[in-house]
Amino acid sequence: MDYVNHDNKIESDADSDSNSIDKSLREQTTVTAIGKTKTFAGLEREEWLFVTISLVNIIITVGFTIKCMVDVHSNSPDFTFAIILLVNAAFCFFYAIHGVLREREFEIYAYIAAATVVFTYIIINMAVKPNHITAIKWARFGTILVFAPFNIYYGIVVARGFGFLEFKTVGAVVALQKMYRKAGIFSCLLKFDFQLAISLAVLVIYNPILLNLTNKVILGVGIPFQFIWSVLGWIMMRKELKYLVLVFIPASLVEPGYIIYRLDEDIRNWESNTNGTSKGNMTAISASSTTNNDKDTLIYCFIVVAAIALLVRVLVLIALKFVVDNFGKGLRESVYNLPVSDDQPPLLPRKRDIAKCCGIVCCGPLG
Repeated sequence: MDYVNHDNKIESDADSDSNSIDKSLREQTTVTAIGKTKTFAGLEREEWLFVTISLVNIIITVGFTIKCMVDVHSNSPDFTFAIILLVNAAFCFFYAIHGVLREREFEIYAYIAAATVVFTYIIINMAVKPNHITAIKWARFGTILVFAPFNIYYGIVVARGFGFLEFKTVGAVVALQKMYRKAGIFSCLLKFDFQLAISLAVLVIYNPILLNLTNKVILGVGIPFQFIWSVLGWIMMRKELKYLVLVFIPASLVEPGYIIYRLDEDIRNWESNTNGTSKGNMTAISASSTTNNDKDTLIYCFIVVAAIALLVRVLVLIALKFVVDNFGKGLRESVYNLPVSDDQPPLLPRKRDIAKCCGIVCCGPLG
């Protein structure tokens, strides 16, 4: 009888341990409208450190930036820099939180890249105008210099430790894991590309040299076009629609075409632009309160961001090739729980919980 009771106790303890593990796993993950995510309670120590340092870095940078916006005139390039820093800070916040909770490795790398872009903006602004460096600018520079190394270190540590949600999403099939990662890279590049497009738009809008009627029309159409292009890429990847590739690739050449045209104009009119006399835009420039060094700063920044945007667009097209090659190999069914054709029911209705938003399954690398 004692042996029977002892065996029953062992089985009871085993069941209790199993239930505790299942409960722990459930507490670490949850299903939301954007798909399966980790919870803040399920974050590890390194992930908490990365999120905390990132938020402190972003908050301090935003605080200094808003202070600069209050102190300078709206026509000043410093005001333009402030807007760009705020835009990039918003994307950094998204990358840090979403990247950790959704275990998007390349979004963490995108955060590091975005932070590097912000640091580059600040360095250019200080290097071109060394005589106009205020205490606020020094404080902002020092803050980033102190926090950036720790931010980058823990970002790399966190990104290299991801894999829990990937395993719960596609299982242990190595081929599906590789396809899942490639889709994640493509999704991340789409976001980073859109971030750079907004930065370019801000530089053009607030640069009196570049802003003319043609640029106004291009920007008015370009930003919505860029957003639609990004959404089109996501839909194409998610539903594996090859005919959308025929639309996506030609549309991908529009922004590079404008950037090359704009760079060619700047190079041909370099001397007149930097001296304050831009062909066809004399009135706007004479009315502007910016100095020649201010104009130089904006032009240099536009060139740097344009070069990065061209590189990222090339990477998007390279990643697209790998994504298209994986069409029809099971990723659509495994990750998104979608059938081979839209008129069929899901192939894996019980594989995992599915979150919907407006009737759309929102799981996968983009979510």
